[in-house]
Amino acid sequence: MNKIVSKIVCAWCIMMVGMSFTACNDDAWGNDNPETQNVFYFGFQDWGRLDNKLAYTVAQGQTLDIPVQFWCAGSRAFDAESFYYVDSNLTLGADYQIVDANGTSLQPNANGAFSMKWQLTGIDATDNHRVQSIYFKALNGAKGDVTVTTFDPKDVDADDKVRISNGSADGVIYTPNNINNQYEVHCFTQNYKVKVTIQ
Repeated sequence: MNKIVSKIVCAWCIMMVGMSFTACNDDAWGNDNPETQNVFYFGFQDWGRLDNKLAYTVAQGQTLDIPVQFWCAGSRAFDAESFYYVDSNLTLGADYQIVDANGTSLQPNANGAFSMKWQLTGIDATDNHRVQSIYFKALNGAKGDVTVTTFDPKDVDADDKVRISNGSADGVIYTPNNINNQYEVHCFTQNYKVKVTIQ
């Protein structure tokens, strides 16, 4: 009996992972599909177990490199912007900082978001998965946890759950990240946050 249950669970997991990655192929969101040509996806490069439990540790005084990916097939006539957020009881600027590759401190905008620009213009902008990093620096302050997310942690429903879009025909549900009149950036519900523990 346990073998049958195990096989059913394994088959279900394989199907769910397959649907998640099917949503990322060129046929679903590439240049050949006008409806989704300017719909992009932003998430952490390490998918972990697709359960949003990916965790990092960083020592006091050290900088952690958290890679993120942007899914876009081909080039566009514009560049795109995505946002990420930090959520913690620790204090930004005293216990930790978000910095650029040169170590310069970055500040969130009025909505509490950090901006990340993605080059989509130019003849070389053809890689479907562009990769950059979020740099998290521990400042020899308090120890504790910080959650880095690709959705606004304040945008939750009455049950304190992530407010999600209506989903899509392929069964994958996305959270909005940056939607404007030129393009849309979404993030995946299976891969929208990581926990950083300052030791």
